[in-house]
Amino acid sequence: MTQAAKVLVTVKPKEAVGKVGEWLAVTFTIALREVRSLFSSWIAYVTLAFFEVWAGLFFFAFIRVLQTTDMRNLFWNMAVILFIVLPMVTMRLLAEERRLGTMELLLTSPVTDWQVVLGKFMGAYYWLVIALGLTLYVPYLVHRFSGGTVDLGPYWTAYIGLLLFGATAIAVGVFWSALTDNQIIAAFATFGTLLLAYVITWPTEGTGTLAEICRKVSLYYRYQDFTAGLIQSKDVLFFLLLTVAFLYLAVQVLGSRRWR
Repeated sequence: MTQAAKVLVTVKPKEAVGKVGEWLAVTFTIALREVRSLFSSWIAYVTLAFFEVWAGLFFFAFIRVLQTTDMRNLFWNMAVILFIVLPMVTMRLLAEERRLGTMELLLTSPVTDWQVVLGKFMGAYYWLVIALGLTLYVPYLVHRFSGGTVDLGPYWTAYIGLLLFGATAIAVGVFWSALTDNQIIAAFATFGTLLLAYVITWPTEGTGTLAEICRKVSLYYRYQDFTAGLIQSKDVLFFLLLTVAFLYLAVQVLGSRRWR
């Protein structure tokens, strides 16, 4: 029997499943702690109110003033609003731990850096789910007042796109929050990064290699197809890879602080 086969034999599936379950349980515990901390402060409610009010105003403008059921502009604007509010949601995730002096306690406890980062990420992602969930009146009202004649497919793909788009934005915020104990710096750095990913195509409008490269790395450009009812694997993969990349960078930052 080869060495590899011996290793496979010694691995007990039940033990492996149990360890994975324990790992996930710790991660969810950190996420739940983050959710409680977030919603026990004014930040969660102010940012939610800001997002919902502006989304509602845009919806009212499109449905009553412009009298259109084409909500692509609404979902584009919702993505822009997330640029503004998500940095405020993520700025405290790890920076607050460092400011309060609880980061050392967290890092010396029996948890891994990935558990900490994923737990913080999931806590902020819960805010995103709530924020988008509160806007589900949009497809409901459009469907009702149009008598069911409007195709809601692009609405649901736009929401999927916002979930992917928001995940990447939150991962960027987690990374910057891991780099500093100053929440304001973390918020501005996150906003600056997201803004750059939004406007990067502006100076290179048109055709050409540079314009194509800028479009491919633009979060906003990648999101636009979702509002048209298209879910392309390349766009989904782009958001997922970018999310994992920034979470990985955050883990590396925590790892470097653990050994200081």
